[in-house]
Amino acid sequence: MKIKKFLFLSLSMALVLFSSCKTDEVTMTGITLDETTWSLGVGDTTLLVATIQPAGVTETITWASADPTIATVTGGRVLGVNMGSTNITATAGSFTATCMITVTERTDFSPSLTGSEYYPIILDAVTAEKIGSKIVADFRVDDATRFLYVWDDTYTAGTATGPNFYKEVEGWVSLTVASVGWSGAGISVDIPSNTDALASLKAITDNPEGYYLHIGIKSRDNASHAIILGGQTDIKFTIGASGFVDNGVTFPALADFTRDGEWHEIEIPMTTLKTMGLTYSNYAANNLFAFLSGGVAGTTLDLDAVFIYKK
Repeated sequence: MKIKKFLFLSLSMALVLFSSCKTDEVTMTGITLDETTWSLGVGDTTLLVATIQPAGVTETITWASADPTIATVTGGRVLGVNMGSTNITATAGSFTATCMITVTERTDFSPSLTGSEYYPIILDAVTAEKIGSKIVADFRVDDATRFLYVWDDTYTAGTATGPNFYKEVEGWVSLTVASVGWSGAGISVDIPSNTDALASLKAITDNPEGYYLHIGIKSRDNASHAIILGGQTDIKFTIGASGFVDNGVTFPALADFTRDGEWHEIEIPMTTLKTMGLTYSNYAANNLFAFLSGGVAGTTLDLDAVFIYKK
């Protein structure tokens, strides 16, 4: 009996000691953001700061964008992709906080020349010289192994005079839909002559984070334009307020721009295009970059500063 009592007493003392060392757990009560609304330009970034209540609570914060085609978020860093509005949400445990992000048009286009890698498709010589050694592969038309094709005379030449996208007095691709009921054109590359350049694209879809398709565009009409990117398989999307319909198939609208005859900038994350199926692992298409503008005669399309680049 004495031994049993001693053991019982020892266990009771250990329980008391254990209980006295226990720290009260702090329960999370919420999460807030330092901003509930914010505006930034296309291509610009801002940092949202999330705070968990009460102080001292440690919890993983997960970030999400309701529409990554408008704005993306990584660790609270928000990037404006295209004009529009979307919610950025921070989640911790069962609590969420939201900031409405409005992306406006950026009129200063020079930041798109501060990237680290460039794959130009349509770009004037003066601007190409500015980015110089940062050009990894050059796909600009040279009329030897890379060509601008207009399909079946469906476009006529427009007027490419005055300052271009980067305010240089240089030309660009300017086209007007002819009266034939449809339109189509594109940048075609001779694959054997551009093997190394095309092979360099593989790294982009292998790891697309940080890469963007950049397009300078202007028009005065409200037409939607289809963009076709050629790779192992073609992907098709629309620049416009609504999807472009071709032979009963609607291409999703990823971006739009103001129709005022002035230059505007569109940037589409390559992560988005890879999700749509774009891959350069086995390049199989002659048309690297093609476009359609419908069949309404007189529809205008002016393109400049078309390139893939890494910010």
